[in-house]
Amino acid sequence: MSSTDDAQDDVLARFHEITSGLDAEVFGDVSVDRRRRQPPTVQVLTVRVDLHHSTPPIWRRLELRSDLSLEDLHAVLQTAFDWAGYHLWRFAAGGEPFEEGAQQFVCESDVEEGEDPDGVPAGEVRLGELLQRAGDTLEYLYDYGDGWDLGIVVEAVREAEAGDAPARATGGSRAAPPEDCGGLRDEEDLKTLLEDPAFFDVAALGLELWSGMTMLTGPEDDVVPALLVEPLTLVGRARAGQDLMDRALLLGAPLALLPDSAVESALRALTWFLERADAEGGIPLTGAGYLRPADVEAASAVLPQMADWIGMNKGEVHAVPLQMFRTSLQRAGILRKRKGALLLTRRARAYYRAGNVRELFLDSLVLSRYETEELAQVVLLTYVATTKPGLPLPMEEIARVLTAIIGPSELGPGRTGAILDLPAWHLLANTGTVTSRLSERGFCFSPEATSLAREALTR
Repeated sequence: MSSTDDAQDDVLARFHEITSGLDAEVFGDVSVDRRRRQPPTVQVLTVRVDLHHSTPPIWRRLELRSDLSLEDLHAVLQTAFDWAGYHLWRFAAGGEPFEEGAQQFVCESDVEEGEDPDGVPAGEVRLGELLQRAGDTLEYLYDYGDGWDLGIVVEAVREAEAGDAPARATGGSRAAPPEDCGGLRDEEDLKTLLEDPAFFDVAALGLELWSGMTMLTGPEDDVVPALLVEPLTLVGRARAGQDLMDRALLLGAPLALLPDSAVESALRALTWFLERADAEGGIPLTGAGYLRPADVEAASAVLPQMADWIGMNKGEVHAVPLQMFRTSLQRAGILRKRKGALLLTRRARAYYRAGNVRELFLDSLVLSRYETEELAQVVLLTYVATTKPGLPLPMEEIARVLTAIIGPSELGPGRTGAILDLPAWHLLANTGTVTSRLSERGFCFSPEATSLAREALTR
């Protein structure tokens, strides 16, 4: 590219800056493309990012490679301000988001809805097309309701060197407002929401950005288990995606499989149903469709979650963990109801009669007729497999990841409750032996459940 071309680009860019605020009646309704040619070499841009109208100022200083897409930059900003990526977002050049005359760079959801036909998909634009020298600016808006508006200003530019990370934190001040707090951004209000509104740890942010760098290049089959590639792709580059990727990378460590004898003991509850459903006539049900009292008592004796359940002898309707386990076996494609009895499905019968109960269980942890449920179960397995046995699962984090993947409407209003309804939850919760009282178990899983969840993901 010649120096003449560079000069022409600079003149055009300056003209666009000058004319962008003039009345559309003078020039007509002309859309100005504010993108420029990418620099011939990758640059590192030092930028200051301020949360507008925050008192005292809440800001971050970042080093960003010019070859990042605006979608990548969105992920970096979510991490920098400790947000979760639940909401719509966009960038704007030459003015504020939604301002007439400013060019809008929009998220995928806005593109799909078609609300802004002139908006450019953010994933198609590189940072270096908009920011090239000190003083260049870009606006970012996240959550159209709360209105978190950030101003990005270039402070310095240098050529990228080998080893430069896509994004790095070098400074900043004060904690960012938490997600969904209504747009509060002054210290007095934030004191009611944050333990210390003045707290900011640049080193901690640097580690978070570093851990998210794998997300910026996309998950690969040889980096994470194949079952996790689709969830990681769907969750995108939001903060939730970094949480899931951190878990996924833990699955790369060597796995010592449980011996068959331990698996046989851990799957006693499943085997109880397999044996009886495979017998002639299957497991008879009452006229109302429940297990008969004698079977409720027998099944409760081998079901871990029924170990200290009150009312196990009063019928299945009162034995909630047993009822949830039995219906989960049906939803997982192991049992089917026919003519007032529970029978094995064709798939389950083939596994069972071949002596492959272990394989049947592993295969059933993910199997679902519904794509969203299947994705949710893969995420659940990931967290069970990477949480130390006996420690509770981070339910809010799991819900955040699932919301980012399948949306809040699919997950339902009770986000953690929807997780507890997954068939895989009940299959895993009744794997192994009981080591504590029901009131103490909470969201914890046995060592056998943890090992088998990991085996299901990585086999």
